[in-house]
Parts: sequence; structure tokens; C-alpha cells
Amino acid sequence: MRKFGFLMVFLVLSGLLAGAVSAGEDYKEVQKNEYIVGWDGSANVTLQTIFYSPEDMVNATKKSIMEMGIENATKMFIAQKVQALAGLGLNLENATGEIIGYDTTGPLTTVIKGRLVNFARYYSYDGVWEITLDALRISDLVRINPAAVNGSIYLENYFTITIPEGAVIKNLTRGFNVESNGSYIKLETESSGRVINVHSVVYLKEGIFQDSLKVLYSELQPVVIAYIGKEGSENYTTWSMVIRNNITVKENETILDTVEEYIEPSDYVNYLKVQFISGGTQNAEQSLYQGYFQQFQAEGIKVLGGNVKLLNLNSTGPLVVKYHWVLQGLVKRVNDSYVYVYDPKLELGTLDFPYRLNAEVNETKITRIILPEGYHFTSIPSDISVSSKAGSVTMRIENVSKREVVITSNVLLRYGVPAEDYKDLMAKVPDKVEFKYVNDVEAGSKSTCGPAFLVGLAVVPLLLRRRK
Repeated sequence: MRKFGFLMVFLVLSGLLAGAVSAGEDYKEVQKNEYIVGWDGSANVTLQTIFYSPEDMVNATKKSIMEMGIENATKMFIAQKVQALAGLGLNLENATGEIIGYDTTGPLTTVIKGRLVNFARYYSYDGVWEITLDALRISDLVRINPAAVNGSIYLENYFTITIPEGAVIKNLTRGFNVESNGSYIKLETESSGRVINVHSVVYLKEGIFQDSLKVLYSELQPVVIAYIGKEGSENYTTWSMVIRNNITVKENETILDTVEEYIEPSDYVNYLKVQFISGGTQNAEQSLYQGYFQQFQAEGIKVLGGNVKLLNLNSTGPLVVKYHWVLQGLVKRVNDSYVYVYDPKLELGTLDFPYRLNAEVNETKITRIILPEGYHFTSIPSDISVSSKAGSVTMRIENVSKREVVITSNVLLRYGVPAEDYKDLMAKVPDKVEFKYVNDVEAGSKSTCGPAFLVGLAVVPLLLRRRK
């Protein structure tokens, strides 16, 4: 059976595209989308999709629509389109739909009309409006395994965007044409006054090899339309969390107690709470424990004991995750010293976003290290304070005593910061700093301490990094 169906937005309508199709026939689909954008960032849209082939798949879809009833099929089609757009971060309001050609021969056409909220976003960072357009159907292509498709795939797309009266285009992604062994991706962009036209074609030949896919997909990127003319209001999410680490070093083990507070965004924090409760709190705690246990093992660290507790699940406050670990072998001894490696970027130094950070990030970490009697710190790094338009990175160290320090760090990244400005900020901050300590009595005595590993679990997906 062919596996083309996932490209159709109403695929899950009772398995509409589940029938077998003739060999050697292309999957062909054409989209024609129009957007009329207002100064509030919303757009009145008409989204049209024309499904041409394989013919037997088109006919099977038409039959399913007839069996379901055009009214029910249209409602389900609208619901799925709304959901698909939500996956791209777009909210479609007042949606209406129409299915054309379901009772005739020829192609099947679907039309959606409505209002897209926040289609264009304003960034006070540099005073521009931007539209990010998935003109190359990246959201669809990433879910396709062409090797599993018995035929070629042809996707053609037309976009017409009219920006507001008085707007001036500042930047528009350039077109390109890339080909590999008969498969190709083509993008054309042009503008005239307030109207931008974008045309793209994605053609994946039957039996395409992975090497060709790598060549083609290396060019995949959204089309970005930037314009100026009026100031707007910003609507964005702030991701905020606080991590508190207490590290107590003993002769043959290290006690690590960590408390993570997930503060914002409140809707996501509440979503996590509901998921943890519905799946069973103990199950969630065990899953978190196992995830950390495996990470420790992968690092060659022995876990002597530990537990995880989820708190505040039934409250309106932050989600709190408490970890308690008893560990051996977190760091290696270097000559007669032990080295505590600390990341002042709080694992936020390698975020991967293509153009702009579409959220604000505010993370604080407070780490207290207590050495046992007979040990003392011999080397402590200097404080760090780096700031730019992109945000700031700070690290302040308090020497409580010769065997106790408190490190207070914060990373703040502004909403809308371009990727290059973010990289420039992080380039000014060291990847690591070192705290060194020794045993006063016997330089060869064993001790463990492992702050490089101690930053908590990434239940917040935006942070896009491995949390140790």
C-alpha cells in the first residue's frame, strides 16, 4: 500500500487515504494561499489545496467523503487544519471550509478561509514586523520517509502576501534552485509594492537516495518577510526557572540535593502538572529518576542512592522537582587537586534556533558547595558580568569560608534576539570555569565533587539542550 496519505491535512478522517494506488503514479498536490495582513499582525487568509494524484487515492478519498457526508467531512477537515496550523504556532479563528470536486471526476480541492492571529510578529528588538512562511513545506517534509513511498512526490505551492498600507519591505528571503539526481527543490520570491509572491516546488523522485535528500534538505529554510512602518505590541512567552543545588562533599561520596522551580509559562507548567497527575505521580518520579540514573551511568558515575519528588502538582504555584542523590566518581583528581567545572552559560550557550528566539528566557541557578573538614579551595574564578542588546550572563561568587562557596548565576535572553546576536553574546562568556580544592592532610585522599553535571532536568522543551 502506498504511504502518500500523510501529506493530506485530513488524513485522519477515518483513514480516508487508506486504499492502494497504481504503481508509478506521482503524488501531486498544489497549494494556493493568500494572506492579507493588518497592522495588528493578523491576516485574513484563503488556503486552497488541490489534490491531483494518485487517481485511485483521490477517488478513495472522495468515496470516504461521500460516505461520511459533506457536512461532517468539512467540519473534520476544518478541525484538522486548525490543529495543523496550531502546530506551527498559528491560531486560526472564524474558520470556514469547502470541499470541491468530491462528487465529480478530476482533482479534489479543499478551501479554508479565516483569520490567522499573530501571522506577523512585531519585534521591538529592532523595530520590525516579520512573517515566517513555511513555503517549502518543511513541516510536512520532516515527517516523510521517501524510501517508504512507492512513487515520486510533487508539491507545488503559491503564496500571495499583502502587507499593510504604508508598510515598507526591509528584507525578503532570496530564491534558489537545488537539484540532485533528478530530484529538486525550487524557491522563487518577488515583491511589488505591498505584495509579495512566493512560488516553490518540491520534487522527490521515486527511489531517492539519502545522499540526495541531504543535498536537498540542506537548503530547507522558512521564507522570512520583514517590513517596517508602524510600531506594534509584542505577544510572547517567557520561560523562567530557578535551580538550587546543594553539594556536600564527603570523604568517599558526594551528596547532591537539587530543587528546580518551573515558573513560566504558566500554561505550560500547568499542562505538565496535569500530565504528571494523569499518568501517575509515582510513575513520573520513577521516569525522571531512571533518566538521571542512566545519564550518571553514561558518565561513569556510580549512584549509591537517590530519589525524585514532584511537588506543587495541585497548587497554582511553580512546578517543583526535588532530587536527592548519593554519588561516587563525579570528577577525576588532577595531580593533587580536585577540579569543579562549572558552566556560567547554564547550558544555554548552544541553543539552536534558525533566525530569532521567539520567547524570552530567564534562568537562575544557585549552587552551594561545602567541602569536608580538612579540605579547602585553592582557586576560585572571578565574577562574570556580560551584557548586550541580546541579553546578559552573570555569575557572582560568594566565599562563605575557605571550604564553602555560593555561586549565583543568571542568563537572560531577550525575545526576538537574532541568532547572530545571541551567538555574539555567548562568545563573550567562557564555556567553563574551574574551582579547585585540595585535601589539607593527605593530597592523595579520595574525594568527589561534580558540579558540571548538576543543573537539573529539561522538562522545558524550549531550552533545547541536554540538562545534566
